[in-house]
Amino acid sequence: MKKKYRIVLYIVILIIILILISSIWYYFKNDYSVYKDNHNHNFVEKIKKSFYNNIIEKNRYNIIFNGLKNTILISFLSILFGTAIGAVICFMNMSKNIAFKCFAKLYIRFFRGIPIVLLLLLTYYVVLASVRITSLTVSIIVFSVYFGAYASEIFRSGIKSVGNGQIEAGLSMGFTKFQTLLYIILPQTIKIIFPVYKGEFITIIKLTSVVGYIGVQDLTRATDIIRSQTFDAFFPLILTTILYFIVIGILILILNSIEKRINPRKEV
Repeated sequence: MKKKYRIVLYIVILIIILILISSIWYYFKNDYSVYKDNHNHNFVEKIKKSFYNNIIEKNRYNIIFNGLKNTILISFLSILFGTAIGAVICFMNMSKNIAFKCFAKLYIRFFRGIPIVLLLLLTYYVVLASVRITSLTVSIIVFSVYFGAYASEIFRSGIKSVGNGQIEAGLSMGFTKFQTLLYIILPQTIKIIFPVYKGEFITIIKLTSVVGYIGVQDLTRATDIIRSQTFDAFFPLILTTILYFIVIGILILILNSIEKRINPRKEV
């Protein structure tokens, strides 16, 4: 990682730490003076009590971790299926068949032109309302087709950037069209599209925070459930923020490692 990127990363981490510290101070500053006057509680005890009420009592941490599990499940299955859908739509869009091409273009424009929240609600309460299907499954379906629309355009732009000369060179060497695609086009395309694909990967994980609109207990929804029980949003929100930060941070490290293997000359 270049020095300038490390500096930016350190600044971002420092800002997050300062925000957390200021949030803790703001949250407890009003009550601290009362507890100090009464000599019955202090600042540390206030934190312990709030943490216990929101996280430990009645095993509320299970709500958080179940939400985390659902967030990870929706994200990774949606990206897996969405990538496959995107590849199919990409080849339909690039085919010479007019029907396939029109369908692909309509698909891309439709799913890229609708907010994901509206798409979730429309699918759950209208399209699949009469079908016995869980809200978790609906979320995976919706995010898969949504991600597929973006992935198809990423794939198409990557393939187009390789150029027809590469295809002609492969065919002139005796490769079939499939072999040309597999051994010449795809390796170059992956190097080109991976940084953009990586960004969409991260975006989808953050977008899953809206699945609570159809009753899925994801990480964000878990926070709201605890808040409704304890009437205290501080610790659930802080813990959820930290968990999102950790999950996405680990994922970025993994994706950067993969990108380094795909393109060793690129600094990530």
